[in-house]
Amino acid sequence: MLSVLPDKIGKAFGNGTLSLYSSKNNKLAELINSKYTEDLVEAIKILYCQYLQNKDLTLYMSRIINLLPREDLELKRLCQILISEFAAQPNARTSKSQGDVLILATAPIFKDLTNQNTSIKLNALKTLSSLRIQELTPMLFTAIRKIQADKNGLVRRSVALSILKMHDMCSEDVQPDDYNDVINFLLKDTHQTRLYAIYVIFKITGDLSILHKYYFQLIKDLLNFNSFDLERALQLLYQYSVMYFKEGDKDLIKLLDACEILLKLPYPGIVLAISRLYLQFPQESRIKKLIRTVVKFLNIGSESKFIILQMLHQFAVSYPQYVKEHYRALTILQIEKLYCKLLKLEILSLLIDENNFNNILEELLYQARSNQPQLVAVAVKLLSKTTIKFPKFIKRTIKSLLDILKTGSSDTKNHVIASFCNLISTQESKLPLLAICLQNIDDISDIRYKATVIKLLRQEIDQIPTIAAESLRKLSLTFTQQHENVKYEILLLSHQIQTIHQEQHIELLHQYIMTLAKFDSSLLVRDLYRTLSKSIEFKETFVKEEESVAPPLEMHKLPIGSLSHLVGMHLPGLKFPTYLNEDASEKRKVEIIVPPQKVEQPPQQQQQQQKQQQIQKQQSQTSQVESKKEVLKRVEEDVKKHYQNLDQVLNDFFTD
Repeated sequence: MLSVLPDKIGKAFGNGTLSLYSSKNNKLAELINSKYTEDLVEAIKILYCQYLQNKDLTLYMSRIINLLPREDLELKRLCQILISEFAAQPNARTSKSQGDVLILATAPIFKDLTNQNTSIKLNALKTLSSLRIQELTPMLFTAIRKIQADKNGLVRRSVALSILKMHDMCSEDVQPDDYNDVINFLLKDTHQTRLYAIYVIFKITGDLSILHKYYFQLIKDLLNFNSFDLERALQLLYQYSVMYFKEGDKDLIKLLDACEILLKLPYPGIVLAISRLYLQFPQESRIKKLIRTVVKFLNIGSESKFIILQMLHQFAVSYPQYVKEHYRALTILQIEKLYCKLLKLEILSLLIDENNFNNILEELLYQARSNQPQLVAVAVKLLSKTTIKFPKFIKRTIKSLLDILKTGSSDTKNHVIASFCNLISTQESKLPLLAICLQNIDDISDIRYKATVIKLLRQEIDQIPTIAAESLRKLSLTFTQQHENVKYEILLLSHQIQTIHQEQHIELLHQYIMTLAKFDSSLLVRDLYRTLSKSIEFKETFVKEEESVAPPLEMHKLPIGSLSHLVGMHLPGLKFPTYLNEDASEKRKVEIIVPPQKVEQPPQQQQQQQKQQQIQKQQSQTSQVESKKEVLKRVEEDVKKHYQNLDQVLNDFFTD
């Protein structure tokens, strides 16, 4: 095996002349060839930034490997990190040039494994386990066996993790015979090292039968682990209990009793691991204790509140009757992060009932007035869900939403209208909520919600024909500015109203909307116009000009060579009098036609006629103004009646 290395080293160096100054970055070349440690550290940092930008660093790797024997800890650590990242590339195993360069790093890394400094030894072991070269696998395990009995327990635990890393990176090259003796040696070590060895076996094989021998010992050692190792031990015990235990086993009860003691520790990750075990084997008393412990973390002010809220959400879904006792702690809780606020609102919506409805409703309404649009959307959506769940409190919820609708932004109004649309489909009396949507239809900026409101209006058109007609008149004013989906619904609404009402003003309004749809830019609207125009008798208001078509002529009747024959149309030409062909100059008579002269009227009659014309114009103008005023009065009266009808519907709803 070692005889192969010199050839690969020679290929990597070529002729031994590796010029770094060929790079365009002269500053980097100067820094990496400098004698000062500070310049070298800065150069390695620049190279790491280039690596993050997916740039090839093969040219610089030989120089980086030559810096490994330096005694500076920071420089050595940066070089080892860069080498391990370079070795983790997908093409490092297949590319010969990169593989040859990585072989050069084995000698200084093997030397660092014997260093007395623990941090250097750990970094060297981490770098060595990241090299994915098939020829080096036996050498790597040989080096691992030399340090498996190190005095420092942290190094021995790193040996187990390095075996797992090598197996994950190149499982084809790592066989069980290569690491079985190392794992068996680590199982005889201290309780922490034994835990890491069992963890490696579980990750590689997926089997925990090895834990039969160490189960009770592991339960006894739970209080001796630190927080990180304790969380890993609980994860292994959870997997072991799922595989081999049933509810009510004595061995399982011992584990659950030990977990009750661990609930007193102030670590949310440990409580999360215990919660998985309790939910797998539920018991009322234990779950109550667990929920109390989780709620205590909310009052402590822990930074990991998201983990705590996740546990509470899981308990609220599975056991809401136990979490309802602590809903006040959630309403008082002050959170800054948005995703935690959203999760908190979802938990409160799961806990709502007739007893705590008022308190949770106030919290939802408070969040619905927030400046964050995502929070407003979730709060309004949850409000509609709660009203569907508890129809007893629908009037109070609608009044609160109306206050938000008056003072909220455009996005908030869209979310409120969406909640009303969801409520309409679940209510028997749909008119009150539909009246609210129609009053605010001009303020809806979202296309989906506006089209939904018009669609709901079409479904209830038989009960409110006058309100539907007035709403159609308002929508026709801005028809050309609407989206094609809204225009589609307006056309269908106009068609339904025209079939119900046979009045003249409805027919004129329908003709106006159909005319706009005929020349609309949207193909969808024009297609709907063609469909509706065929299904009903639609009278066009456009005057078509009659085309003057010349009568057909027989060409053989035209004289050949004449202008009429050439043009193809009969041209009568000039008709000369017959006396011009006769030589009768004496008989010719010249008639002088005198044009008729206008009879001048006296100036008094002209003035009277002008005064009469002016009086007639004034009368016609006054009549036109009066007719316009009458039309405007009628329109205002219709609008007042429209809003009076809507207000009356709402008043009747709230006074019931």
